Amino acid sequence: MTKISGQRKIGRLTLLDFIISITIGSITAGFLNNPEVNLLNVMLTITTLIAIDILLNYLSLKNAKIRRIFQDEPIILIKNGKLLKNSMRKAKINIDDLLMELRLKKTPDLADTEFAVLESNGKISIIPKSQARTVKPKDLNINTKYEGYPVMIIEDGNIIEDNLKENNLNKEWLYRELKKFGLDNEQKIFAAILDTQGRFFLSIK
Repeated sequence: MTKISGQRKIGRLTLLDFIISITIGSITAGFLNNPEVNLLNVMLTITTLIAIDILLNYLSLKNAKIRRIFQDEPIILIKNGKLLKNSMRKAKINIDDLLMELRLKKTPDLADTEFAVLESNGKISIIPKSQARTVKPKDLNINTKYEGYPVMIIEDGNIIEDNLKENNLNKEWLYRELKKFGLDNEQKIFAAILDTQGRFFLSIK
């Protein structure tokens, strides 16, 4: 169901997702405990529930009104450094829990907090005031190099050829790199990673 419905479900479940997941689990458990139940009917019911879930999630993506039926709107708990008691009451969050979240997000001082928002996935986002934020290179007019995303070239002794092709590389190039480390094949390599600066990292089994 997770594969069909989308990767988003791994990180969070909406109310609809939760209800359908529990229902499918109950139906499956009922079938396992009672072999006399018709397997075809069980599969048909599960398929129908998944189809309904996919359809409603698709409609939720396209229509904000439908989305609000199944997903809670974000709730602002702190605004301009001030606690919003009514919002905290609505979200059923006490001061101790909120202050703990501030500490975990490395903004322990309430006076340094611009906003704290309870997101629809149940997590709290903290936005510090501009003067309390960590200094970034752009604040000091320092130019930085593009970092990008490192690519796995070898994993547990297996060459990931798709990643080689995406980076316009081939096995000949890979074996030349391995020779620099005194290796003649990929079998002894647990992981080989190439970063966007062209640096090659190896981890031997």
